[in-house]
Amino acid sequence: MSQKRLDGRVVLVTGASSGIGRATAIALANEGATLVCCDLKAEANPKGYEKDLAKPTADLIVENGGKAIFQKVDISNFDQIEAAFDTALQEFQRVDIVVNCAGFWAPFRKFADEDDELWSKMLQVNTAGTSKMSRVAIRQFLKQDVDESWGSRGRIVNISSCAANIAYAGEVAYCATKAAINHMTRAGAIDHAPDSININCIAPGVVATGMARGNLENKDILQTMKGATPWPRLGIPEDIAQAVLFFCLPVSQWITGQVLSVDGGMTLGVPA
Repeated sequence: MSQKRLDGRVVLVTGASSGIGRATAIALANEGATLVCCDLKAEANPKGYEKDLAKPTADLIVENGGKAIFQKVDISNFDQIEAAFDTALQEFQRVDIVVNCAGFWAPFRKFADEDDELWSKMLQVNTAGTSKMSRVAIRQFLKQDVDESWGSRGRIVNISSCAANIAYAGEVAYCATKAAINHMTRAGAIDHAPDSININCIAPGVVATGMARGNLENKDILQTMKGATPWPRLGIPEDIAQAVLFFCLPVSQWITGQVLSVDGGMTLGVPA
């Protein structure tokens, strides 16, 4: 049997129970990675579009012959983040890749109507949580040798948003905290490039997930999103998962500090 491209790699994926995180965990497991599926709960968002919603991500991976465990993690709770890495190290003795998919979004409201509670949660989850996951990961990577065939000590892939690159009306806090992830990626990458640690980021466009279902079922919002996306369709989680996979493979070992827009052309400009 031929060796898979991520055989032996241990991966932590946050937000792994649903949407982009679930698709990412499955894509990496299909390439031989061992997964620690981190989320608030193992069960998928019942509003999601997945055909196999009844099966938790880790169970689905195991049923398909892969290796995976679930770990409860609220990324705004730093103790739970530390515990997730402790579990990974106890179970699998190393961590090679961290994918920061977990995030928080709230319904549209104008800047003046955004309250302190909204801003606090956005900052805790989208910015501070991603930062904490990344810093703990890097500290572990630094204890590991460079794998010459892979070209790295470890890799981080962050998930921001096209809202980090262009302004979204009614989403100031979300835009700001996702833009912070973009620049966290760049600044972190330049610090740790000499350590052979890759840090990259995907900025998705409109993707059909349970979190986005409310927007996709609103005819006016859906029309606006389709009108702003030059490609003939909106995104699916697998579009993002495959881009994440690229940043985890040996072929991307000389790429770091990059923010890749996977958005059907949304951030290119105003479609005709």
